[in-house]
Parts: sequence; structure tokens; C-alpha cells
Amino acid sequence: MPQTLALFDIDGTLTTRDTMFAFIEHVVGRPRLVLGLLWMAPMLVLARVGLIDRGAAKGRMMAWFFRHHDKARLQAAAETFAQQVFPTLLRPEGIARLRAHQEGGDTVFFVSASLDLWLAPFARAQGVDLICTPTAWSGDRMAGLGGPNCRGPEKVRRVKARVNALDFERIEAYGDSSGDTELLRMATTAHYKPFRDR
Repeated sequence: MPQTLALFDIDGTLTTRDTMFAFIEHVVGRPRLVLGLLWMAPMLVLARVGLIDRGAAKGRMMAWFFRHHDKARLQAAAETFAQQVFPTLLRPEGIARLRAHQEGGDTVFFVSASLDLWLAPFARAQGVDLICTPTAWSGDRMAGLGGPNCRGPEKVRRVKARVNALDFERIEAYGDSSGDTELLRMATTAHYKPFRDR
């Protein structure tokens, strides 16, 4: 049985930028991304300061950006995103640490607040199990989030739903933001912003 459980946040930890905005840009282009963010700025500010639910705001934003794109088109875009864009966003030291855990026979999970829509192809390519925010669909259209935003305490809850932490002698967690605080606290060894240039 593996002795170590390794939990990696993705956005900002393994990548140099937020994959959500990178994926939106990949699908709709930079001009529409910028205009859309300006249009939704009041909602996003209220979500950031906690006056409206962060997950609900994210779901509404995603549904708005992708309202003209059907499920098949978005899934195809997610595959090309994983192949063409994700490699340009990765921190080499982070991927090296991920590989070291895999080669050591450790149990490894990605634990992210981003959506499975664009993270699932990347996780499959890396051979890593994925815990993240699910996508909701209404017919062939994105309808927002299909469950709780996988951030903060929800990350820990979702990990514990998948594995028994007591089965491991060591838990290593990697994160970079307040959304990873609880995940880092559950670890025996916490790595905060570990792969930044010194």
C-alpha cells in the first residue's frame, strides 16, 4: 500500500496562471474574454469580497461565456487546450515533483476549484486522479456548476470522500492560495507556493 498521499492544487501551484481564464480565452478569444470580464466586473468583485456566493458567480460567468457553444464543441476545445495550451502554463519544478511522487508509488490527486470540463483531459494525460468542481449541463449547453465549488473546506471534504487519510503515513499537500488553506492544514507536510522562481 502506498505510504504517501500527495495532493496537488493546479491553478497557480502547478501552473503560472489561472486555467479557467486561459480556457475561456482559448474558446472565445482574448477580446471577448476582456469585454466579458468588464461586463461582469461588479458581480466578480462582490464574489471576491464575499457578498455573493463565489461558486454561484463562477457558474453564472461560465454559462455566460459559453452560451453559444454546445457540449461537443466545448469538449473538443478542452482536448486541444490540454494538448496545446496546458503545457505552456506548467511549472517544470511542479511537474518534476509530481513525477517523483508517481515514480515512488504514491497515491496522487489533483484537487482543484476549476471545472472538470477542461481539467479532466489534462488529468488523464498525466495519469492522475482528479477531484474538482463538476460542470452542469442543460441538454447540450453548459448550465454552470454541477456541485459545490471545490475550494477551501470543500477540498478536504472531497478528498476524505475518496480516501481514508488514516491509510497513509504521510500526506503532502501543495497549494498557493487561501482556497488551499484547509487542504494544507490536513497535510503532515504542507508546501505553500512551492514552485515559484526564487
